[in-house]
Amino acid sequence: MASMLSSVIFPPPPSLIISVMSVVSLVAIAGLGISEILGKHLQYSRFWNLKSEKSTRMQIKLSSRTGMLVFYVPAFLSGVASFVLYPNHDLRLFLVKATLTIHFFKRTIEVINTPVIMKLFNTLLGT
Repeated sequence: MASMLSSVIFPPPPSLIISVMSVVSLVAIAGLGISEILGKHLQYSRFWNLKSEKSTRMQIKLSSRTGMLVFYVPAFLSGVASFVLYPNHDLRLFLVKATLTIHFFKRTIEVINTPVIMKLFNTLLGT
């Protein structure tokens, strides 16, 4: 069991770049947390701030479903291609590739079959 864990989990390499990026990330996240506590909330928009009247230039408006497909399908195809481009030499690499590919496959299927899934849930719940 311990040998399997040591083949998957490993300490990060000592590197100045990794240390600096860790500190920068920590400071940025702390700053965002403090601004949330003080009441300056981030505006959430999944793909773009479509309701903003500030911009006078033409903006492309996508439905959420189309936008998610634009992101999830290439990510899934990249995961599939990773199995061909990077053969399995390592358990850790295989697990990362498999996890990402399955995740984006699941997301793509959810986006495509959302009405079917909602009907199934409504049927199962009796609503």
